[in-house]
Amino acid sequence: MVYQLVDLNSMWKYILNFELKLGFKKTSVLVYFVVFFGLAFLIVNILGGAFTGARIIVGNANNNLNAPLVIAMLQNIFCIIGVLIFAAMFGNAGYRDFEFNTHPLFFTKPIKPFDYYIGRFTGAFVVSIFIQAGFSLGMLFGFLMPYLDQDAIGPFSLYAYLHPFMILVIPNIFMVGALLFMLAVLTRRMLPTYLASVVLLFGYLTAGNLVSDIETRWIAALMDPFGIEAVSDAIRYWTPVEQNSNFIPVSKWLLLNRLIWLGAGGVFMGIGLWKFDFKHSEPGKSKRKKDETIETVEEPAIGGGFIYAKPVFNTATLWLQFKTQVFIEMKRAYRDPYFIAIACTAAGFLLMNQQAIGNMYGVDTLPLTNMVLTVLSGSFALFMLILITFYAGQIVWRERELKADQIMDSLPIPNWISMVSKLITLILIPGIMLPVLMFIGIGIQTWRGFYDYEIHLYLKQLLLLDWTDYALLCVLAFSIQTVVNHKYLGHFILILYFLFGMFSGQFGLDHTLYHFGSGSSAQYSDMNGFEPYIWRLIWYKLYWGAFAVLLAFASNLFWNRGLTGDFKSRWATAKYRLTPQIKIGMLTFGLVFIGLGSFIFYNTNILNEYHRSDYWEKRSADYEKTYKKFKGIPKPKITGVSGEVHLFPKEARVEFSGVYQMKNKTDSVIDTIHTNFNRRAPYSTFAWSRPTETVFTDSSYGWDMFVFNPAIQPGEEFSLEFSGEKMRTGFSNGGVDRTVVENGTMIWSGDMFPTFGYNPGRELSSKRTRKKYNLSENQDPMPKYDDEEGNKHGILGDDADWVDFEVIMSTDMDQIAMAPGYIQKEWEENDRRFFHYKMDQKIHNLFAFVSARYDVIQEEWNGINLEVYHHRTHNYNVDKLMEGMKKSIEYYNELYGPYPYRQCRILEFPYGSYAASFPNTIPFSENIGFVMDIDPDDPEDLDMPFWVTAHEMGHQWWPHQVSGGNVQGSGFLSEGLAEYSAVSLLEKEKGEKQLRKFLKYELDKYLMGRYSEQKFEPTIVQTENHPYIHYNKAGLMMYTLSDFIGKDVFNSALGRFIDKFRYQSNPYTNIGEFVKTIREDTPDDLQYLITDTFEKITLYENKAKEASAVDNGDGTFTVTMEVEAKKVYSDSLGNQTNAELNDWLEIGVLGETLVNGDMEEIPIYLEKVLIADSLTTFTVQVDQKPIKAGIDPMHKFVDRDSDDNLVRVVITHIPDSNETTIENISKEN
Repeated sequence: MVYQLVDLNSMWKYILNFELKLGFKKTSVLVYFVVFFGLAFLIVNILGGAFTGARIIVGNANNNLNAPLVIAMLQNIFCIIGVLIFAAMFGNAGYRDFEFNTHPLFFTKPIKPFDYYIGRFTGAFVVSIFIQAGFSLGMLFGFLMPYLDQDAIGPFSLYAYLHPFMILVIPNIFMVGALLFMLAVLTRRMLPTYLASVVLLFGYLTAGNLVSDIETRWIAALMDPFGIEAVSDAIRYWTPVEQNSNFIPVSKWLLLNRLIWLGAGGVFMGIGLWKFDFKHSEPGKSKRKKDETIETVEEPAIGGGFIYAKPVFNTATLWLQFKTQVFIEMKRAYRDPYFIAIACTAAGFLLMNQQAIGNMYGVDTLPLTNMVLTVLSGSFALFMLILITFYAGQIVWRERELKADQIMDSLPIPNWISMVSKLITLILIPGIMLPVLMFIGIGIQTWRGFYDYEIHLYLKQLLLLDWTDYALLCVLAFSIQTVVNHKYLGHFILILYFLFGMFSGQFGLDHTLYHFGSGSSAQYSDMNGFEPYIWRLIWYKLYWGAFAVLLAFASNLFWNRGLTGDFKSRWATAKYRLTPQIKIGMLTFGLVFIGLGSFIFYNTNILNEYHRSDYWEKRSADYEKTYKKFKGIPKPKITGVSGEVHLFPKEARVEFSGVYQMKNKTDSVIDTIHTNFNRRAPYSTFAWSRPTETVFTDSSYGWDMFVFNPAIQPGEEFSLEFSGEKMRTGFSNGGVDRTVVENGTMIWSGDMFPTFGYNPGRELSSKRTRKKYNLSENQDPMPKYDDEEGNKHGILGDDADWVDFEVIMSTDMDQIAMAPGYIQKEWEENDRRFFHYKMDQKIHNLFAFVSARYDVIQEEWNGINLEVYHHRTHNYNVDKLMEGMKKSIEYYNELYGPYPYRQCRILEFPYGSYAASFPNTIPFSENIGFVMDIDPDDPEDLDMPFWVTAHEMGHQWWPHQVSGGNVQGSGFLSEGLAEYSAVSLLEKEKGEKQLRKFLKYELDKYLMGRYSEQKFEPTIVQTENHPYIHYNKAGLMMYTLSDFIGKDVFNSALGRFIDKFRYQSNPYTNIGEFVKTIREDTPDDLQYLITDTFEKITLYENKAKEASAVDNGDGTFTVTMEVEAKKVYSDSLGNQTNAELNDWLEIGVLGETLVNGDMEEIPIYLEKVLIADSLTTFTVQVDQKPIKAGIDPMHKFVDRDSDDNLVRVVITHIPDSNETTIENISKEN
């Protein structure tokens, strides 16, 4: 016999070798690897267009599918998903010996705890890396497939896979594994590992909630345990070229993130090695001392003979057994310290997540109950999914893991008592947690000084909606554990189900009928409650409830009792248990399930329309192929609109009718008009005032062709009379039709009134999707700004120029109906309220019709009737909206000429987060201005209700007085100049601190818009539908222009421009005319700034190198700063070229002032300077202690890294004759 000597000092190597052999032999490991490989391969094939009807969108259309950034983000996202698998890998490695009671065998061998710990951990670490590598390999092989869209795939780079794997994936696995393995070994239980994985996921989600605020992004970058937010921060402003070619940079925050979380992993590892030993006792339990005496208690002996007891088994017995079993199961679950730890962990993270309760430009919304619930309930959802998944396994397998199952199974208790008691316990877990959620929500509201609690809404959302959803999930998880009869396989199947839910929509499998528990979501509105969704909720809850009962029956049939064999034997047992009563129950609920499913199908597919996503893609492609030939053909224009709109909110119905006055304004004879109609609700009346013949109707696309005989001559006028009705019919797969709602209807005119001709908005926009249907790669661009034909039509389309408008509206007695115009008459008839509105001057052919139950605030100011119509509880910011209207009218009157209307009113409507501006009428959604939480004592807290009002008021001049043509750049003349108007007013009324913060957000939003650009970035004069340019860039750069040219000069040019083109049409004005007007008064040395702003994409790379100051001893300071400046031009994809620098920029010094007990930075010196060199030194004198100094301190220019524009000032004192300073030494040297 040969004995092999084992080096006891390197025993960990043998344990590692054993772990690796065992791990790679496990079926589960291979399954995980194959699943990850298959998912990656599948995702890549979908991205590459291998499957018709399936699609996944990653990045934007300009990204190569295998761009390093795309590969890195996909790898890390699936590393996060893999946390649940890592919990199984590391937890099993640490817990396995305790689970199978083999730990006494190992712990009595000559093995050091260190070797045991390191060997087991390293084995699990290597196996986990292997599993995660499956995803990377799946991507790598997937992108090599020759049948993918090769035009969308860039050059192969192995480093693109290895680089993120090394800096993101492996450190993440180490950190997660060190924590999970430590918990499994020290607690000798699996549940703490699952809890820890939930904590890590919550840490990631919490970090994600901080990125909306510029000031907290660095915290998010450090808090995220997986590094995604740190990566996002580093690449936030990348252009398409950089996204396609650059590897993930190891930025300052990413490096710190990796060091922090690798350090955390090291700490977890150290704690585990320190605390782990080979004691046989359970953690936290102490053994009796050997010399401790044990008291004996003498009990009286039982007398002889025997007691005859006859067991009674009746209904009362069953009920008693059931109650007792439920109590036992609940006591086990809720007294578990880990359950308490889970609840406390959830509470802690939910409190941290209050940052996500509404935020706009760094300004919080008020913590209204519905907003608090939206955030807390959404954050809680992932937590509950994981908790239910793993607690289902714990509850089903508890007796078997404690080796008590044979005892419990031998008791005279029916199967259903044990099964149902455990199921009820599982369902009660979220039922206990959700009230905690309510108390947390109320606590957050109280903490933030908001006391308008809506307890009834908490109860409706949490108990009626959320708990029923979680109950369904509990039944599903419980049934899978019961039928599969393998704890970890059950977990894995449920995780696969969740993944299927995430990606099934990408395959077009998005019907609610086959997504368990779906269809029960409902958007809440303070104005409208859950009203439109109530019946839809009820039907879906009943539908899935019936299915859940069937799953419960299946669980009872397959309930594990006694020694079990393979599935075949369990199937035979299930058939034996199928009693007539169970058959009747299953048949009954099966019929209910089928009946309700049929009713839902009737609503979603017959009363409403359902098709997979590829169907709509093909329709759009066919529409373009069929009807684009009619684009741009001459057609008459609408000159007047009169109509009637009758709203029936309780019936979710609207009746409408109207007359278009039309005129042939072209030089051509028109014999054919193409009209559009809603194919689901065609017009009931559509009559021309002259002879016509309908020569073609396409009901599938809603397209009619009318031939006029005689043809319409140039200058001829005629009319079109139309009427129709729209009403909600049942519910759809995606929700309900909200055209008319019970309180707060807002309908755009285009949703009811006829439109004419080809609509480019129905075309496909994605380059790759267009290529799939053999369309040109890009849509036709808008005509250039100086195109003669394009400037014959307005920005809102070629249907009309300026039109006369009047309408009669009616609604329920308790509501007010409104449209643009002045009230001519108001009356009541047939238990309804009627309103007649009419404009006294021509307006654009775009209107909205609104009806709701309102409280009204009215004030007559300077001859103008100002009104705010708001929901009765939303009176928080009404004064700010009033102030915004007054200040805007007052200021814009000076800049652009008098406000042209006798009234101005703001109307609140539900849903959405936007505002719209019509002549003298401005609808605001309830979430954008009415519920913002403004701190009047904080000078940096942006007054968003005031600013949004100022922006929408700017539209009363731009474009409601001056409108651009249907050409490039016209969006700027509308949105850009309204944005500049609001920025300028913000500075005037709210001061430089709010202005500085606002400009920083404008810059941030513009740069993020460049990152997510789907086609190419245009210059301002080329902009079409680019909100990040004609809102954010325009707001920033128009303010900068006005500041450098001179506000009086700039505003005077705006005044001349609006005077020249007010109400002009055919030709409309354009951005070229605007730029020409601005150039007229701009000094020669600033003409370059206009070119850089409008005709080029210009960026600066400004940086403050160092700054010092000398205290002059008389209260003044001499500040010397060295700044670096660089200017670059970018093309539409982000390729940059250096530009000659001879520019006027701004340098500044910041000081501090005491505001409400806090020191805050304020600019104490600003100066515009001409810079021609990359490095320049400036010396200035200030009369206040300097804190920071640098270049472009107010963020007026586009700079992708504006955080380095300022540095702290190092202050020295003028030395006495006997003193020597650092400054003197440097001069002497």
